[in-house]
Amino acid sequence: MKKLCKDCKTRFDIPINDLEDGAPFNCPECGLEYTVVYEGVKPTLVESKKIEMDDEDFELDEDEDYN
Repeated sequence: MKKLCKDCKTRFDIPINDLEDGAPFNCPECGLEYTVVYEGVKPTLVESKKIEMDDEDFELDEDEDYN
């Protein structure tokens, strides 16, 4: 499968059938991360969303066991 990078517009090959659902794959030129997503039986590659949290905005619940 060929993919056109959203950021740098580089076209690159992806061994999509060799990758599992949820597997990351980076653009070889700029490093933008994509994730393999299976919609039915057809795998696709979507841009990974980067989640950024400020330490002050993130609070753990004292009663929750995170281990």
